[in-house]
This record gives sequence, structure tokens and C-alpha cells, in this order.
Amino acid sequence: MKFHHLRDFIAIAESRSIRGAAKKLGMAQPALSRSLRDLEGIVGAALLERHAKGVVPTEIGQAFLVRATAALAELNRAQDEITQMLGSYVGTVTVGMSSSVWLSLGADVHKAFRRRFPDMRLRMYEGFFPTMESKLQNGTLDFYVGPRPETTIGDGYTVDLLYHHGKVVTGRQGHPKRYAESLADLMDEEWLLTGLRERAERELEEIFSEHGLPLPKTITQAETMVGIAALICETDALAVLPWTWVKSPLFVQVAHPFKLKEKISAPDIVKIARTAVPLTPAASYMSSLFERFARQASFARLAQGA
Repeated sequence: MKFHHLRDFIAIAESRSIRGAAKKLGMAQPALSRSLRDLEGIVGAALLERHAKGVVPTEIGQAFLVRATAALAELNRAQDEITQMLGSYVGTVTVGMSSSVWLSLGADVHKAFRRRFPDMRLRMYEGFFPTMESKLQNGTLDFYVGPRPETTIGDGYTVDLLYHHGKVVTGRQGHPKRYAESLADLMDEEWLLTGLRERAERELEEIFSEHGLPLPKTITQAETMVGIAALICETDALAVLPWTWVKSPLFVQVAHPFKLKEKISAPDIVKIARTAVPLTPAASYMSSLFERFARQASFARLAQGA
């Protein structure tokens, strides 16, 4: 079994089409079909089958796809690592971040990384750990930075604290209830759910129940940063957002943090990586940048009393 067998099979499985995979890889279709036949001969089973909607993995093919994706990712990472150890800083670094980390650390980390590695390819995803874990497991993600997951993290990961976090009720500048003093004053407003918890309502339930209040009746679930930002800026909807959102250049002129008597805690921001697989030199450097800028941001928050 060779490198190109895995690459070709994954491309076909992801494209659901030999033609599409051939175009993606810059190969002739007959050569790609031959590579697939060779691989199926090596494993001794059919990996793909034709359906009305295209080529799809068989049951065995689906299981093999998981392994092949992880194996190919590790081979690519090994190649990057060797190249970087020899002094040629090319390859790819892939990191997943929550929206609050994008706003608080993303730009600083990106600029510092680019100064040292101008030719490196970066892939930077937005999301929470539950949606990123599969990418960590199969090796297509180097590490994740975001809120500590509410569920137990397995022994296969290292978890490093970057900074403690806090949240604030947020609305638009000029909101009719901007002078409210407590959550009770805002019960009749529309609230946005931000998708951090596995069951979306749980986050607001915990906040309101902690202060002896029922869950508000009018709720909209908006799970992207763009969607939440649009609703906060252009409607009277409220959301419980990280301080890093409110203080970021994108929102500081349009979002209003409510000065309520209730204090709202938030999960710590952590960095999560696989224990058994070391980062490449470039990925390790980016990881250290998150730690450095997180320390600086923490000092700034202390100085501002946030």
C-alpha cells in the first residue's frame, strides 16, 4: 500500500465522484480508477460502490476511510516535520478556535506567526471542541483553543489553561433597556442562544436559575458569530457573550455591555492537543504564541478590571 493509494481513495470518497476527484488531484480518470482497483486488491474488499447520487463508500470503505484519513494526515505531518527540522519552513498548520478566541487572540497570533513563517499555509477553523474533536482524532487538526468542554475529556489529550473567562449580557448601543440593573428587568426581552452547550437552552437555564429566575420565553438560537453579531447590532435581542466580544474592535462601537448586579461566569479558555502525537515545529510555535498572547491579554483584563 502506497501513499498515493490513500490520497486517491480519500479524494474519491470526499468528492463522491471519480471525475471530481480526478479534477481535484489533476489526474486522468483512468489512472485514478486503476489506483482504486489496486487498493481494493490490496485490502481484499470493495471500498466504494456506485449509487444514483455518485460513488459512496461501502461499510468496509467507510471504516477504512477513517483510518486512511488519519494515516494520511500523519504522513503529511511527518513530511512537514522533517522538512521544517531541515530548515525549510513550509507545510501546513491547522488550528481550531472558538469565536471569542478569534476575537481576542486570533489576529495577534496570526501576525506574529506570519512574521516568522511567511510561506507556511494556515488553516484556521471556528467552532467548539465537540465539533472539532473528530478532526483532532484523525490528525487533520493540530490543536484546539476555546472554552473547556463541559463533558470529560479523554486521556488522549493534553489540556492547558490559557486564561479564566467571564461573560456579560450584551445588546445593541442605544438598547431601550440599556439602563437595566438586573436579569429580572430583562425577562421579557428576546434572548439569543449561542450554541456552546450540547443542549442549547442549558446555558441560559443555568444563568437564570442561579438567580432564582425562570428561562425567558422568547428565544432564538443563532450558532454562528456572524448571525449573533447581526442580530445584536440590528435588533433588540440580547445575548450572554464573552467580554472578549464586547471589547473587540468589531463590536466595541456597536455593542452595549449591560451593567447588571449579577456576575456571569464562563468556562476557562484552554488549549487541547493530542497526547501521543507531537506538534510539528511550526505548529508548536503557533501553540506557544497562543500561550504568550493569552498571558498578555490576561494582564490587560486585570488592569482594566474586567
